[in-house]
Amino acid sequence: MALLKLERFADAAHSCSQALAIDSTSVKALWRRGTAYYSLGQFAKAQHDFNCGLALEPTNTALLTELEKTKKALESAAASKAQLPRSGRGIAAPIASSAPQPMSVPQSPQDFERAWREHASVPARLYEYLKMVPIVRLPSLFRASLESAHIADITNALEHGYQTHKDFDLVFKVLSALPSIDRFSLALLFTDDKVKERIHHLLKQLATEKDVDAALLTNKYS
Repeated sequence: MALLKLERFADAAHSCSQALAIDSTSVKALWRRGTAYYSLGQFAKAQHDFNCGLALEPTNTALLTELEKTKKALESAAASKAQLPRSGRGIAAPIASSAPQPMSVPQSPQDFERAWREHASVPARLYEYLKMVPIVRLPSLFRASLESAHIADITNALEHGYQTHKDFDLVFKVLSALPSIDRFSLALLFTDDKVKERIHHLLKQLATEKDVDAALLTNKYS
């Protein structure tokens, strides 16, 4: 709470993530991290934490209030994005973007998070990054920060790997590793049903083409 009062929001979010790595069901840590994310303008992350807290304490008035405020902030941000200036032909003016940084094996959860933000929006890049990261390290790299958005990003990357490279091995290894990550169950709870269906489809392909018994994994993603 002291870090929030000092407006050291990034430090507050990191401190709460450490607390959640120890106790992933701490509603207080979820509320404080969500508050920190909100103050940093990371509204989707804030919404996720508030939703996770409400899954544990559905009548928590502080969480309900913060969630409603965050939803309004997301709506406002979406409306502002829709009103971006356009060029004379009615086409959105291009926005300059920097080239992606070279990929490297993450040395810390912070490195991993930075690289994830860099590559997550492009499935082909995220696929290459996942190939580089030792799969056994995923639980320690994600710690208590796994969210439904991560599961969706990973699904996009694995679909790319399967469709473009027939990389069954990576699909199986990653989908086998995710359930061992802290807060996987909570993240899956808020994952869109369509994303889950796509994961099930990947697992069916594994069972058909690689003779893998995917029944147990399929249950974990249900």
